[in-house]
Amino acid sequence: NTLFNALLNNEDFRKLDFKPLILTLGGGMAVQKGVAERWKALTGCPISEGYGLSETSPVATANKFSSSDFTGTIGLPLPSTEIAIRDDDGNNVPLGEVGEICIRGPQVMAGYWNRPDETAKV
Repeated sequence: NTLFNALLNNEDFRKLDFKPLILTLGGGMAVQKGVAERWKALTGCPISEGYGLSETSPVATANKFSSSDFTGTIGLPLPSTEIAIRDDDGNNVPLGEVGEICIRGPQVMAGYWNRPDETAKV
């Protein structure tokens, strides 16, 4: 959001030709609806948000790139990625309940580099 907002407020950036732009991805922090609307108005391209962690190098979910509107959501799991929301005991929680996001997939790191002790903890 900070980057998109800064670019939108940059006079030289606003003068660019955005016709070749076909995809804009947002991540690292939530994009505000007002910024997303200004981005689409300037570039003609909606922002698709995703969610990830350093451990998912870097994304686990993303909005469909075919969407023409900003959704403000983190989208769907990427192919071969499984997502579960679990309680403190590791049980899946019912839809709409609060819990920990658990991710399994090919992009999830196997362990911490040269830190088997830290890998064992998680």
